[in-house]
Amino acid sequence: MLTLYYAPGACSLVSHIALEEAGADYRAERIDLGQGEQHGEEFLAVNPHARVPALVTDQGTITENFAILNFVGDTFGAEGAVPREDAMARAQCNQLLGWFASSVHVAFAQMFRPGRFSLLEEVHGAIVEGGRAALTSHFNELDDLCGPGWLVAEQFTAADSYAAVFHRWATRAKFDMSVYPRWSSLVGRVIERPAVVRTLGQEELKADEFA
Repeated sequence: MLTLYYAPGACSLVSHIALEEAGADYRAERIDLGQGEQHGEEFLAVNPHARVPALVTDQGTITENFAILNFVGDTFGAEGAVPREDAMARAQCNQLLGWFASSVHVAFAQMFRPGRFSLLEEVHGAIVEGGRAALTSHFNELDDLCGPGWLVAEQFTAADSYAAVFHRWATRAKFDMSVYPRWSSLVGRVIERPAVVRTLGQEELKADEFA
C-alpha cells in the first residue's frame, strides 16, 4: 500500500487528488504544519527536507509533487496526474508543473513566508511586495492559458489541480479574483469532480474556499 503524507490545503493536495482519481490503494497521513510536525523526528525520517508531499512506496520514498505525479501517471495511467499516452501532452503538463513549482509557488512563499528568503526582518516587507507583484503577472498568464476545457490536451491533469490550489491561496491572500474569470471557471470544474470532492472531504476542506 502507498502512504501519502500531506497537509490540508497545501500543494500536497495535488498528489492527493491524483491518487484518488486513480483509485489507488493508499493511506493518507496528515502532517500538521502549524504544530511543526514536519520537523518531528518521525516525519524527518520520511523526508529530511521537512516538506509535504511525501509518498512512501514498496520501492522507496518519493518527495516533491513533480516526481510523485509522474510516478502516479506511470503506475496508474489515470486522469489527475501526468498524461502517459501522448508524449506532447506529457511534456505540456510537466512544463506547467515546472513553472508552477519554480515560479508561482515560490512567489507565494515570498508572501506567506518571507523569512525563508532573508533573516533580516527589515527586508521582509519588500520580499512580500515582490512576491505579490510576481503573482499578479503569473495570474494574468494563468488566466490566459485557461479555456473552456482543461489546461492540457482536453484531459484533467495535475496542472488543473495545481491551478485550483493556487486559486485558494490567492483568495486567502485577498487578491481580487473577479479579474480572472477563465481561471475561476476552470477551478469550478475541478472542484465538481467526484474524486476531488472526496479528497476535499478527507482533508476537511470546503469547496467554497476555492471559489
